[in-house]
Amino acid sequence: MNERSLIVESLQQLIARTIATNASGEGLLLVGGFRYRWLDNSMRMSMDIDYHCSKNPDQKQTDLVQLFERRLIPDVKRNFGYDGSVSRASGPEEPGLFKTVELAFFRMDEPFSRIEIPIDLVSIACLDRPEARTKSGTVYLTASDADMAESKILSLLLRLHIAQRDLLDLYLFKSALPPDSASRVRRKMNDLRIAPGEIDRLLESMGKNRSAHLKALRMILDTLVGEGGRKAIETAGGENSVFDAVLSVLREYRTKSVKKGKQ
Repeated sequence: MNERSLIVESLQQLIARTIATNASGEGLLLVGGFRYRWLDNSMRMSMDIDYHCSKNPDQKQTDLVQLFERRLIPDVKRNFGYDGSVSRASGPEEPGLFKTVELAFFRMDEPFSRIEIPIDLVSIACLDRPEARTKSGTVYLTASDADMAESKILSLLLRLHIAQRDLLDLYLFKSALPPDSASRVRRKMNDLRIAPGEIDRLLESMGKNRSAHLKALRMILDTLVGEGGRKAIETAGGENSVFDAVLSVLREYRTKSVKKGKQ
């Protein structure tokens, strides 16, 4: 991992600790790729930080902006020598994304030092109660392992264009899917009004665009996965093994849906 990546991850960890230890973070559940990286030692780096926000995302966005201005930016200046700025944004048009807080850090006398870290307030379907996880003495509220893994399946179904990082995360954490996960996902699909036929659409799209997905997965492995993890995945078949394992999971879900009469 290069120096810049180390700084990014150190900043992300400070951001997450700041949110976890202040009232402004109440009701927010740490989810997404950074949750996997920080709490589960995922091989994949994440450039943003996602929080499940069950209500009033506008107020939470305001609370976080004020918290970052008051606490985070001075802490970053003191500990890392970076100046910082914070701003509100609506975020890209993605399913489940409410609001974004844009954080930027930079050194005035150092060209190309700017680091941007979006904090996304999102909504994921949760059937389980939140879990409290500890890391270095700090308690982080997060979604259950099952809800996290299932959220990756739902993300693949909801997105107009597949985010290959979801493929890799599902590959890495598919073992967290519980035995009754197919029925849980069907329930979530019904709540989100996702037609069962969307699984067929996704499988067809993945098959037609296999080479493009493999190319994107290769780039993720090269840029967001450390050398040890990358070599382990390559030994197991590389991006082809990632892609095929996820296809297998989705085909299994489709088969179970057909058995239940959900066609």
